[in-house]
Amino acid sequence: MNITIELFCVFLITSCLMFIFLRGYANRRRINNRINEFLPTQQMEQLKQNEEKKTFILKRFLLSIAMIFKNIEFSEKTEKILLESGSELKPEEFFALRMLTSAGTVLLCVFIGGAWYLCAAVGLLGFGIPKYIIRKKRKKRLQQSSYQLIEILGMMANSMRAGFSFLQAMQLVGKEMPEPLGPEFERVIRQAGLGVPLEEVFEDLVVRIPNKELEVVVQAILAQRKSGGNLAELLETMEETIRGRVRILEELHTLTAQGRMSAWIITLLPVGLGLYLALVNKEYFQPMLVHPLGWIMLFIGSVSILIGWMAIQRIIKIEV
Repeated sequence: MNITIELFCVFLITSCLMFIFLRGYANRRRINNRINEFLPTQQMEQLKQNEEKKTFILKRFLLSIAMIFKNIEFSEKTEKILLESGSELKPEEFFALRMLTSAGTVLLCVFIGGAWYLCAAVGLLGFGIPKYIIRKKRKKRLQQSSYQLIEILGMMANSMRAGFSFLQAMQLVGKEMPEPLGPEFERVIRQAGLGVPLEEVFEDLVVRIPNKELEVVVQAILAQRKSGGNLAELLETMEETIRGRVRILEELHTLTAQGRMSAWIITLLPVGLGLYLALVNKEYFQPMLVHPLGWIMLFIGSVSILIGWMAIQRIIKIEV
């Protein structure tokens, strides 16, 4: 009993000392990071220059590969996704990036000794990874624009009550707000300054950022400019409306989290088990790939997984 108490005391003291040490180390590291952020040293500047140089070399290599696909006509859907995600890549550069990712994953699979069918599946997966990342970036950008729009409406309303004009308020938003809406509003001001009608400028803005809340705000502003009224009060009303809509969307996102996790687990569990058996025990999994009955079972299983995924997505997708 005494030995147990002594061990418990040693463990408690050791844990406290480690916690104090790690906490002090984390605080010092955070302070050093902030100092380096505001007062960059020569070493930090050298690291930044090296990173920029590596990025430039990779970009040159990607551009040289993209020249092969320069004369290929890509779909408008690809251009639309790249535009809405805020990516600077051109369609041919994006396609070259997908080809390089696919080739890299295939070479990695061949290096570890994977079968031909596994290399083909990994190659298709590598070809789709960049598009999946762009879609996630687009989704995150549109979600972030909804949160920024609340702050922007409040800033514009307060600015106009302080005596700013509508364009001056938008110019202030373009200077103060970060990505994604800040540079977009600054672009709107530049286009309006060049003489482009404000209706066309706002239509281009909605095309670049197809957000429902932003579309409602744009339509309300254009209607107010034609009919007249108190624009500052209108902006405050839209701010409250969009804030309530975003709050409801967050609640729905929380309530459907279990369904989304179930969809991923149910879908990936048989796929992961099949890949594990194919890698660990090839002889055990071989009949599934050479026997007609195994083909039928794989086809039925794939269709069932796809149907289950689509059904769960339809259930958890709630329009607001």
